[in-house]
Amino acid sequence: MAELLKNQINPEFIQTLSSKIKGLNTDFKENEFCNSLLNGEWEQLELKERVRKISTQLHQYLGSNYLHNLDILLVIAPSFKGLPQMVFPDYVEVFGLDHFSQSIGALKELTPYFSSEFAIRRYISKNQTEMMRTILEWSIDKNEHVRRLSSEGCRPRLPWAMGIKSLKQDPSEIIPILENLKNDTSLYVRKSVANNLNDISKDHPELALKLFKTWQGKTDGSVSNVRLSLQPKSILGR
Repeated sequence: MAELLKNQINPEFIQTLSSKIKGLNTDFKENEFCNSLLNGEWEQLELKERVRKISTQLHQYLGSNYLHNLDILLVIAPSFKGLPQMVFPDYVEVFGLDHFSQSIGALKELTPYFSSEFAIRRYISKNQTEMMRTILEWSIDKNEHVRRLSSEGCRPRLPWAMGIKSLKQDPSEIIPILENLKNDTSLYVRKSVANNLNDISKDHPELALKLFKTWQGKTDGSVSNVRLSLQPKSILGR
């Protein structure tokens, strides 16, 4: 399965990406860009390694003007679907930290195409106060993908992603976000709420159980979806 997934980030995608960039930036050296990626080591790279390699080479061949590069990538991103979309938030994750406000705006714009949940975590670590305030605002956004990002992106133990030690130690800033989303009209969002609460239960079982109990009888039925994910013995199996 992993082999099939990583092969969605393939030479065809790279060539199409290169061509679309060339259409917006005539100075872009598309052949050199493609050759820098599709060399002897490409087949051995795993999924996230391929994504990071593309991000790195994009920055090299587009140049060091991050905001100019970001404008180009935001224009072409909607023309791709599925796993190749990972490249765009990954580029923002790696190269955008010095342009905080523009980058988190870009991650919000990109998340309907492919979730920015991995990229946003580096921004939480960079400036947790500002980022968590922004994420709280996202929890009432009209777009379900943005609302889902607000919950999924701040999960203390998001799989395949860097952990956020401060949120493992003190998840209090997460609670208002989950409160806003626990009755969300989207099951996609409510499942993320369940996952986040389940993460919290790993380090703070009493807090998670207390929160879960306060939701009982005060929701529109979505709490049942949370309960399905809250099965560790630490909180429900006593």
